[in-house]
Amino acid sequence: MILKHFTFTLILLFSIQNAIAQGFRGELLAGIATSQVSGDQLSGFDKVGGLLGGGVKLSTGNKTEVGFRMFYVQKGSRKPSNLSNGDPTFYLLRLNYIEMPLYFGYKFNKKWKAEAGLSVAYLFKSKEEDENGELVDTQPFEKIDFSMFGGVTYAFNEKIGVQVHYWQSLLPIRSTASGESFRLNAGQYNSVFTLNLIYSLSPKK
Repeated sequence: MILKHFTFTLILLFSIQNAIAQGFRGELLAGIATSQVSGDQLSGFDKVGGLLGGGVKLSTGNKTEVGFRMFYVQKGSRKPSNLSNGDPTFYLLRLNYIEMPLYFGYKFNKKWKAEAGLSVAYLFKSKEEDENGELVDTQPFEKIDFSMFGGVTYAFNEKIGVQVHYWQSLLPIRSTASGESFRLNAGQYNSVFTLNLIYSLSPKK
């Protein structure tokens, strides 16, 4: 698994370098994701995972830009046991994605920027377990997750900034155990907050 992540990072860095040569500006990002799965009868953004990747962006005006990113991110759901209150039940869902968002950015000033866009993510590994161990023969997850997102970036300087984004699945990542749906709720959905540092790479002159 570590080798796969390392290979992905090398490919991403090579792609960013080529894009910078074409007039784009590259960026690297690393942070955390706190998530829940809507529709799993649990609440709270209790699942914490990592985020690592990069992207490219292109200014389209004095205040606007468009960009593309690709990164590894861990999503899922978690319910810790509470033995002190007599609740031994435990649940953990790990969903490992390669996320590929396309976004539009608007700069309010030199420090603050808003972003919004659409994203497609590929699920390459999942694991589900409870207090008795790994769960098998459960409803399968969709390999592709479509989502919309939005957030803000605060720049400490021209190179380093911090981002906060919220991501919401547009389509179910899997159906409910019963297979039933109600109005717009057709199953389970990823809901994710991400917090990451972003490092901008200067374009080649």
